[in-house]
Amino acid sequence: MASTAIETDPRLITFMLPSIPESVRMARFYVRAALGFHGLDEYADDASIITSELLTNAIQHVCSDGRETVGVTLACTRNPEGVTVVVSDSSPAGPVMRETSADSTQGRGLQIVEALSAQWGWHPECGGKAIFAILAREAGT
Repeated sequence: MASTAIETDPRLITFMLPSIPESVRMARFYVRAALGFHGLDEYADDASIITSELLTNAIQHVCSDGRETVGVTLACTRNPEGVTVVVSDSSPAGPVMRETSADSTQGRGLQIVEALSAQWGWHPECGGKAIFAILAREAGT
């Protein structure tokens, strides 16, 4: 009997939200719930923070009045083994990491994303862009 390879969808959850500040809190809730449901609680804190930072940037720089939507996807990754957070929006402009002063209260979002992720980046998509951050398990765990 021949075995059949089963393709599994690496996406844990995908959702769209209006581009309003209140969507950030909702996205954090969905991310934590999805990771908990899939037994990936170890990623919940960092994934929640990264989602919050990327979504806040998207809402601030695209449209914060709800006329646009932003997308969030969580996916499993195999190499390295971990979770990827993807936030998509309608702006084709790529993210810019800023140098911030020690007393600045804004402009650290991408610095936080870089510090918490094994890798991050972005790519253009039809009608906008997607920014991703990969959270990887440490070797030996």
